[in-house]
Amino acid sequence: MKILNSVVWSVALLFAGAAFADVKTVTVVAEVADTGNAESVEREAKRQARRQAVEQGAGVLVSSNSIMRNYQLIADEIATTAKGVILDEQWGPLEPGKTASTKQIRLVAKVSPDAIPDSICTVMKQNHDPKVAMVFVEKVGDEDKWSTERGLLEAMFAGAFVDACFTVVEAGVKVTEVSANGDLPKSAIDEIVKNADAQYVILGAGKVIKAKVGADSVLGDKMNSYSVSANLKLVNTSTSEIEAVATKQMQVVGISAEKALEASDSKLKKNLTGLILDELLSKIAKRWTSDMVNAGRVSVLVQGVGSLKAATAFKELVAKSFTGARVDQRQVKGGQASFDIEVEGGAEKLAETIEGKKAGSWTIEVIEVTRGKVVLKLN
Repeated sequence: MKILNSVVWSVALLFAGAAFADVKTVTVVAEVADTGNAESVEREAKRQARRQAVEQGAGVLVSSNSIMRNYQLIADEIATTAKGVILDEQWGPLEPGKTASTKQIRLVAKVSPDAIPDSICTVMKQNHDPKVAMVFVEKVGDEDKWSTERGLLEAMFAGAFVDACFTVVEAGVKVTEVSANGDLPKSAIDEIVKNADAQYVILGAGKVIKAKVGADSVLGDKMNSYSVSANLKLVNTSTSEIEAVATKQMQVVGISAEKALEASDSKLKKNLTGLILDELLSKIAKRWTSDMVNAGRVSVLVQGVGSLKAATAFKELVAKSFTGARVDQRQVKGGQASFDIEVEGGAEKLAETIEGKKAGSWTIEVIEVTRGKVVLKLN
């Protein structure tokens, strides 16, 4: 029995040690502009401190993950929305910063690096719901004509977008005509963009073509060299404009085109799909950043909304509090209401102005404030 108890305790300690090993303690100091409103300044300082803590906790993930490389605000969104990343917080007081016009706050946080990769996709889907529809044409091996059927390169890029937290949806349009250089007719592109249930359409053309090798090649009789190239165009479905174009090419070796791609999978992910995806994601991230920091546009979720009357009272409060405010009610369901609101000063100003005010018989409580988003509660 003593031996059994000893084994049980050893296993328990082993798991406990593994759990603690996955937690990283970081210390950060965030400094923000002093606007004169102590509550608002402290809230902004804590938001920035949490973002810094997530970035430090992520470590090499910041450079190795395509989303964290290209979308700088993801750490901010993880820190304010994701659960299980910051496990413990020890705050210092809000105190004078390095200049007379700033304040700073110190945070010692326990961060779980292992929770960050899953949190990236959770936050991305929750805040942006990124979707792409892919239309790909390919030439593989010795083929002369373009194929519109799902092929090897399309599968590679679809997987890369899924790994980058996108949902890949069907284009909904059958492509039957392709030009000699791999372009689709404008009428087909217009139809694809119009019908796509996605923010973006990817128009892709890829080739895996056997290279001409001399008789004295060191590759041997059974090995072939293949040139792999891809050109992807990023089309914004809301504007029908091509926002980015990325092209890459590399060489692979194998007994067939399929085997060459399979054997070079990791190199292709780094030097072909990875580099192209980075170029496209950087453009998408700029739009997301622009939307998030837009001075007037705020996505608002109001909790504790038990009736349409309560939602209407909230709308009237915002209209009274801001001259020229635009309030679009999206949904009232399950005790919550969602709004798209445009006010001068954005999320911070909205939260600061209506916090503690009465909306009918309800009092406004601010639950969360991030760039472009506010969560409130009616009490």
